[in-house]
Amino acid sequence: MGLKLFGWRKAKQQVQEAQPPKRLLIPFSNMHDDREALRFACEMAQVFDAHLTILCLVETPRSVGLESCPAARLQEGELAAAAAREIAEEIGVAECETVIRPAHHCGYSIVNAAEEYQTDLLFITARYRNGRARPALDDTVEVVLRKARCQVWLYGAPQEVD
Repeated sequence: MGLKLFGWRKAKQQVQEAQPPKRLLIPFSNMHDDREALRFACEMAQVFDAHLTILCLVETPRSVGLESCPAARLQEGELAAAAAREIAEEIGVAECETVIRPAHHCGYSIVNAAEEYQTDLLFITARYRNGRARPALDDTVEVVLRKARCQVWLYGAPQEVD
């Protein structure tokens, strides 16, 4: 597993001494890499004494309004949120908030949530799509890296060769 920090937009503003992050955000979908990233984010929240927000997104088709998201899809989000709360309690995070939200595109929803919760640091699991020449980051991660106004940490494992 490795981490990469992306935050080039703030480089000019950080001439002063950098402040530790006080609000952390992590999207969570209860996959293996997400669970590992959440454990790391919980440890970071403890080190910085920061508030951690866990965002469980439920992706819905554009033909369905966000207000009328099917209950079965929201139930999947509830299960992911329960798993996230269990991991946070296991590590001992005091300030943790879990949010379940329907979304048409996860990348834009993550960016909107980062602004809404005034996030200082966003953790996201690096996922790849396989191209012809080499794997590339998926659309969600690319949107977050382009649009997020806070620092973004990518968490991921090296790709296995077939």
